[in-house]
Amino acid sequence: MTDSNENNLIETNFQQHVELLPRAFGGSLSTGILKQSVQDFIVNEQLSFEPSGEGEHAYLYIQKNDLNTEDVAKCLAKHAGVTRKSVSFAGMKDKRAATQQWFSVHLPGVSDPDWPLLNNEQIEIKKTTRHLRKLKRGAIKFNSFEIIIKQLSADHQLIQQRVADISQQGVPNYFMAQRFGYKANNLSLAERIFYKNHKIKDRNKKGILLSAVRSYLFNEVLAERVSKQSWNKAIEGDAFVLDGTRNFFINETVDEKIIERITSMDIHPSGCLFGTGKHEVLDKALSIEQVILDNNQIFCDGLLKEKVAASRRPLRMKVGNFKVSFIDDSTACFSFDLPSGSYATAVMRELFETDQI
Repeated sequence: MTDSNENNLIETNFQQHVELLPRAFGGSLSTGILKQSVQDFIVNEQLSFEPSGEGEHAYLYIQKNDLNTEDVAKCLAKHAGVTRKSVSFAGMKDKRAATQQWFSVHLPGVSDPDWPLLNNEQIEIKKTTRHLRKLKRGAIKFNSFEIIIKQLSADHQLIQQRVADISQQGVPNYFMAQRFGYKANNLSLAERIFYKNHKIKDRNKKGILLSAVRSYLFNEVLAERVSKQSWNKAIEGDAFVLDGTRNFFINETVDEKIIERITSMDIHPSGCLFGTGKHEVLDKALSIEQVILDNNQIFCDGLLKEKVAASRRPLRMKVGNFKVSFIDDSTACFSFDLPSGSYATAVMRELFETDQI
């Protein structure tokens, strides 16, 4: 496509993309208020390994309140007198929340600065140690959540039953609104850039836009599987992800062993994170994905041009240790564990329509 054709672009309205994603359990039970205060949304990160206690990378376990993960990283870099590239973290966390997560700062041959000087209302250094290597993205065993929902009107027994259903079956593993930017503007911007055949020069911006596009395509595939009630079931030609890993395998037929492993949540059907490389799925699974990809040719062409490698993501999210306690008739606290890369709001939307303060 060339610039001479750019006026022919009919821009897609992505703003309601997440709101319109189909739910798996028959709709919400009631409305509610989410994040009335930062203490209503608590996240604790558990790494997939234990820092060794020695090495040239300082590790800090930090509680941040109503602050972006990136803002904390910049603060650590400034305090330590290093570049922003010297600071790493395993995953982004919500801003309007009280979260505890790990950061690493590369300090070869240098003693730790006085980290507690950073403590204030928004940052608290909970623990420090050292490790041989920097903290890599995705090095998370799970994230633990405690979420308070207020002004509920649903019957408590219905809420408990929905929690039990989710514990047993999981929820659709959607990417949620924070992935797409304010009013999903990252998708609109990527569509315009891809259509005009422009290059994205800013490396950080490129990563954000490409991730948003792949996430959108994945959501569209998952939405179709939810509509067909096959998001948590095996269909012919599926590629299955082993629980807790990124490893997957293809099974052309659905046999009793596959059904048993799906039911026990040992494996999950997967959806495409589109890019270069083999498509992986076959038969019915391929047919579903291909229709979505064919309807989003601008996005697919853009990802191929940027040489983004294809990958797979589980269609189903396993929700561990899911519990609910009722603070009063209209207030409930939900606690659960999620794997890295999954969204707590994807769990809560299967129970409630929430207004976020």
